[in-house]
Amino acid sequence: MDNRNIEYTRVIPRDLFNEAKLLKCMGRLCLLIHDQLTPVDMSASLEGEQFEIGMLLDGSLTIKNLHVNVMGEKFTFKTTYNSKRNYPLMIEYQGSEGEYLVFDESGQFSTEFIEFCNNIEV
Repeated sequence: MDNRNIEYTRVIPRDLFNEAKLLKCMGRLCLLIHDQLTPVDMSASLEGEQFEIGMLLDGSLTIKNLHVNVMGEKFTFKTTYNSKRNYPLMIEYQGSEGEYLVFDESGQFSTEFIEFCNNIEV
């Protein structure tokens, strides 16, 4: 079952900032993937022509049709709603009990994300 709702009610200006921060984070991630600067093998692909931003059941935002694989396994990348962080991107592993911060405040991969990547069993 897909738990991403792209029809959630948006409120201006709050959701402009929330969606902009998601796009900034995912743009940074895709740039690092493109430049092959990721800690492990990663890939990204877009299904369709437009980004479909959706809200997850936990209230965070994700891009429904942007698929990111880490070591060949698909993961959900999301941003925390109303976050004050510069790069609030999280990777979700086995549901919300396993969430790891992807970037530090300067947009570099966080230590916890690098450790997570290095411990993925394929």
